[in-house]
Amino acid sequence: MSELQVGEGGGPDRRAATGPAGRKRGGQASIDWGRWFPERPGYAEYARRYVQELLDEGRIEELRSAALTGTALARARLAEIYAAQGRIEELRSLVHTEDAPLALLLTGTLADTTAGQDGLEAAVAVTQVRLETGEKDALDQLIKLLRAQDRVEEAITFLQAHPEENDYAGWHLLVHLLLVQGRIEDVRTMAGDSRRPYARALVTGVFAEQGRIEELRALSAHGYVLSHALVGQGRVDEAIAVMQECVDANEKHAHDFLIKLLVGQGRADQALTALESRPHNPYESTSTASLEVARLLDEQGRAEDAIRILRTRGPAPEQLAALLAGQGRTDEAIKVLDRAMADAKHSSVIQKLAEAQADLLIEHGRTDELRTRAETGHRAYGVRLAAYLAEPGRTA
Repeated sequence: MSELQVGEGGGPDRRAATGPAGRKRGGQASIDWGRWFPERPGYAEYARRYVQELLDEGRIEELRSAALTGTALARARLAEIYAAQGRIEELRSLVHTEDAPLALLLTGTLADTTAGQDGLEAAVAVTQVRLETGEKDALDQLIKLLRAQDRVEEAITFLQAHPEENDYAGWHLLVHLLLVQGRIEDVRTMAGDSRRPYARALVTGVFAEQGRIEELRALSAHGYVLSHALVGQGRVDEAIAVMQECVDANEKHAHDFLIKLLVGQGRADQALTALESRPHNPYESTSTASLEVARLLDEQGRAEDAIRILRTRGPAPEQLAALLAGQGRTDEAIKVLDRAMADAKHSSVIQKLAEAQADLLIEHGRTDELRTRAETGHRAYGVRLAAYLAEPGRTA
């Protein structure tokens, strides 16, 4: 282990559940859609897991490297370790010097809560780093402390008197403090601050986080942001109406956002209508709208509707083949994959399709056909067949 040890007191255990449970829509899917739609944690969760792994394994040099190259969470955790071990000089190196006004505010706020000069400096630096890296619990804790000391207005006055352009953390804190005091008009004014390119986006994000719908409307927030906030308040019909307005205005990606929203709410017929009204581009490869709708239809027991969507709104040959095979139409499924391989231009795509076809043949007990294909077709057939025959209990 590095000279920088991580003891049990080196910081709170931030391990948590890996993610939300799969959505239940009351139906029984005919195929396992998890292969194409696995539950994936977001970027923040991936970062948290990575940093926790470094901490658990004592890989402090890697944590230090991640902190210095801009990984926000790594910088915050490293700051906590430095503070716990009294490594003040190294802790100072993690603090952005342009946020000096914020440090002054924190010193006054934390002075009565920390014993000793070194302890105060460490507490200020850790809090400053955590605010700079956008940790919401650090923001909430600081606001709670300011309110307990009856110093919210004092903090607002101080931050307004030090309008450093690069002081993102201090400016973010100011937005929240103004909202705590109900000074909405001041926050609206801040959204138009031309000195800060992030001003409008930051204020919009705070309004969305707090569910301030009318303020989002006043700022003409992007339809997706507004609809997401409405869903968070259970106002789903309003959210759908907002996204429909974006579709009617021909906003980019609005159709996909609307379909995703409808699918997430289990509204299959509305999602199907939205998909069928969406301009179809058979060469588009970035949108998953047709797959999302097909999945929802299948999960609601409407496999034939799902098959129709994938036939007309594809291409998605693997998923279409799986649906057909799930309905006992294996010959059709095999032909779908044959046609897709004949049309494919890249060897990697052909291999992927061949592997899917081999798996399908094995699953449906057609190993003789797979053996024939292995002798005359793509090598992926032979690889899959060999792996199948090598399983315990089978004779190669």
